[in-house]
Amino acid sequence: MIPTSILRDTRVGFGLRRGTVRLLSTRFGKVCLAHHTPDGARAQLRLVKERAETADRLHAEMAWLRYLSGTHSLAVPRPMPWRTGGFVSPSLHANDGSAWRAVACSWIAGRHLDHGMRSRDMRAAGALLGTLHKATDGAPIGIAESRPVWWIPRLFELATTLRDLVHDDIEPPFGLPSSVAIGLRESHAALTRAHAGLPRGAEYEGVIHADAHSHNLRFTQQRVGLVDFEDFARGRFMLDVASTWDRFETRRDGAQLLDALLDGYASTRALPTGYMRDLHVMLAFRRFDYAGWILSWPRLDLQPWGPSFLAGTASCIARRLSD
Repeated sequence: MIPTSILRDTRVGFGLRRGTVRLLSTRFGKVCLAHHTPDGARAQLRLVKERAETADRLHAEMAWLRYLSGTHSLAVPRPMPWRTGGFVSPSLHANDGSAWRAVACSWIAGRHLDHGMRSRDMRAAGALLGTLHKATDGAPIGIAESRPVWWIPRLFELATTLRDLVHDDIEPPFGLPSSVAIGLRESHAALTRAHAGLPRGAEYEGVIHADAHSHNLRFTQQRVGLVDFEDFARGRFMLDVASTWDRFETRRDGAQLLDALLDGYASTRALPTGYMRDLHVMLAFRRFDYAGWILSWPRLDLQPWGPSFLAGTASCIARRLSD
């Protein structure tokens, strides 16, 4: 848990009034918090345990968000300045010897839609993604170069169990049938081949959100916003489109929602040549990515749908790549 002194220094450093703090999430040495003051002002704080690359990652993220919110007027978190300048705190040291960095951003109003998502909402989300990708053309110098490429090599740096399983370096985890492990190895090979056949260039690749699923979209009556940019990366634009749509595919109106998403995208940025093939490969990769996440759980049935999701992954990827 975050030491009280770090929270106090963070609040004072960003000039936030006293208020209530609510925990949003903790993962990978990061803590996200919502800060509310009695007058209704809201902000989001993130505190990150300091490592060699922490400051550079946060500086790049804050520069990207300032560019998107300022130059392109997108509804994304707007960085707040530290009292001595800049948008990333200096090292904050706790009594236990740990060191932290902190950032603070404006709160993005709205709610995420799941079962409530309609075509007009998808169209708005597509227009947002199109504008986001178009912003790559004028990105501040060094932003793209500072980010990793979000594809299988980067996934394997994070999803080490999936990596070792695919490379046959470990026995399948307890509860994972050997047939599923074989299917994941075959999926990796098929994804690698499919990706190699996709066209390259600025029409297809640039700075992406990398996790633009529906729970990171915020809808109001006026506009749609996007949050959680901490893992933004270089990658294929269609990955963001796949991330937004994949959980809606099985809905009765899933095809209609995809049409609306693509229509909205095309209203702000031209869809790249051959985008449907690109989209199918990215949908397959998204499924592979989720499999890596499940394999990181302390046990595969941590969520009751985990084992069946893994069991169906190879056939789902094969179907995607055959489209």
